[in-house]
This record gives sequence, C-alpha cells and structure tokens, in this order.
Amino acid sequence: MKGFLWTLSAFFFLLGCGSIDYLLKNPDYIVLPAGMTAICAVLCIYFGYRAKTYDGRAIDRHHKLELKDYSADEAELIETSWQKAIADYTRVETARKTIRDGELREQLAVMQQVASNLLDYLEKHPKAIPAARRFIDTYQDRAANLAEEYRELEKTGLDTEQVADTRANIKETLFSFDEAYEKEFERVLGDKLLDMDAELAVLQKTMAADGIENLPEHEAKKPSATVQQDDEEKTTVLKDVRRLFDKKEPVVQHGTGLQNRGGRKHPRRRAFRAAETFRIAMPEELRGSVLKEKLIMSALAIFGGCIGAHKFYQGKTKWGILYLLFWWTAIPGIVGFFEGMRYLFMSMDDFYDMYYQGNRR
Repeated sequence: MKGFLWTLSAFFFLLGCGSIDYLLKNPDYIVLPAGMTAICAVLCIYFGYRAKTYDGRAIDRHHKLELKDYSADEAELIETSWQKAIADYTRVETARKTIRDGELREQLAVMQQVASNLLDYLEKHPKAIPAARRFIDTYQDRAANLAEEYRELEKTGLDTEQVADTRANIKETLFSFDEAYEKEFERVLGDKLLDMDAELAVLQKTMAADGIENLPEHEAKKPSATVQQDDEEKTTVLKDVRRLFDKKEPVVQHGTGLQNRGGRKHPRRRAFRAAETFRIAMPEELRGSVLKEKLIMSALAIFGGCIGAHKFYQGKTKWGILYLLFWWTAIPGIVGFFEGMRYLFMSMDDFYDMYYQGNRR
C-alpha cells in the first residue's frame, strides 16, 4: 500500500511537469494547463504525505488470547471479557466516525486513545483483565451505548427542545468519560505500580548500603546538608510510569474549548492522531460482505469515477457533485481510476476499517 501511494505521488508529479511543459510551449492556453498543474501539485503532496505517514499495520485483536496457564473456567471468563472489550471498542469507533458533531468526535478520539492503550496492556497481560471488569462492563459499555444513541438522534434530524436536551446531556456525560477511563487504567495498574515501588525501594537501600547516592544530577552538586531525602524524588522510574498513564497536560491559554468536569482541556489533536493508528480487524463472518462492497466500489470508481459514481455510492453527495461538475476536465476520471485501484489492492482489514463500517448497507 505504501508503494502504491508513492507511485500515485510520482505519477501526479510527472503529470504536473507535463502540464508545465505544455503551458510553456502554448502560452495562449493558460487556464486548463495552469489548473491541471495546481491540482497535480496538491495531489502529489497529498499522496506523498500519506505514503510517508502510512503505518500499514492493522492490529488484529479478534484472535483468542493464549491462556494455557489458566483453568478452563478462568480462561473462559477472561476470553469473554476480552471479546466484549474489543466489540465495545469497535462500537465506539464506528459511532465516532459517523457522528457529525466535531467536538464529540474529538472527545471520543481522546477516550479511544486511552482505551487503545489499555487494550494493548491487557493483551500483553491477560491476568489483569479481571481487574478491568468495571472498565469493560460499565464505562466502555455505557460509552458505546451513549455514542450510538447520540448518532441515532442525529440521524432523526429533529431539533426539538427535548431532543436537543437529550443530546446535550449525552455529550456532557461523555466529556467526563476520558477521566474515568484513565482512573480505571491506573486502577488496573495498581498491583504493578506497587510491585515496582517495592522493588525500587529495595534497590535504593542496596545502593545506599554500597555508598551510591541516587540523587538527581542538579542535586548532586548541592551540599549534602541541603539535600532532601524525598522518596518521591528518588523513585523517578515510578513517576515516569505514572506520568505515562496520567494524561494531564498544561492548559494552553488560547481559545475556549470544551473541558471535562475536572476543568482540564483535552489534547485533542494528538489524541486523534493516536487513535487513528489503532485499526479494527475485520470479523471473519463479514469477509464475504466486505469483499462484495470492495469490488463494487472499485468498479464504480474505475469505470464511473469521471461522474463521481463511487462517491454517490458512499453517500458523499457533495464530493459526487464536485466530480460531476468537473467531468469535462478528465481529472475526476483519472482520480477515480486511481481511487478504484486503491480500493482494489487495499487489504481487507484496512478497507473494513476505513470504508465498510461507515458505509454499511
């Protein structure tokens, strides 16, 4: 996929160079070559950026965990909780992509970042899954339900007082969920943090017995009489771990922005990018349906891209109209052809994550 994106970038670069050459040889015809050059430059930069930032790794979380060290009953309970956690994460992500409210989408992205980090940890440490039951059965489950209900209210198109109040209440509730997510994550890490604290304390005593002072560099230069023997300052590794899962960041004093009930602003842009790296793997039972959708979209883009057929099929009416208005320039046909090839050669997991979930029929 990354090579295909680089190929597209190179193609539009060469096409832009050809347009410039034509413009220099035929200065009387300036409008079409100049427009073609500008469009090619934009597309070249766009596909080059996508190729440079493309990760290409879809994280498959639908597989079963390896629970050989557990009894059959324990393994069944852990596996059930794990599959529910993945299903609810997928529900929230699907709702996030289709909700029209930009602020709520960004808030859900913040929540998804924390949930993604927690799922990463649980996948590597299945024994911690029982400690995450409250997160799985309460917070993430409620978040998925609320996000789906908000999306359904948006689809009704109603703007009555009761509907508006309900949407506002859902939005306000979800804006406090990221803090609840973080507290649950920290609670899951409780035993690990205590073990690290105890291990560091023993290590510090051993170092002290050997005459090694575990002080920060700026304090090592101070007279020993002024050095404070503070346990929190010595356990720098523990503080780093806590800071990794404590998402509190300095408040930037520009714009108003929404805040959660704790009064702190959300690192939305960074969180949104981080959440985007978490890809949803395609369930095997949907393989046939996803493949059918993939082939239909590819055919519409390749053979009907000049009139925006694939955009209309996806429900992107504005883009379809834009393609239709500029069909005479042949640019929509060229872009549609490459979009169709992209759909065709895209992995099933990527297509499911990027197109199928938001275009389910």
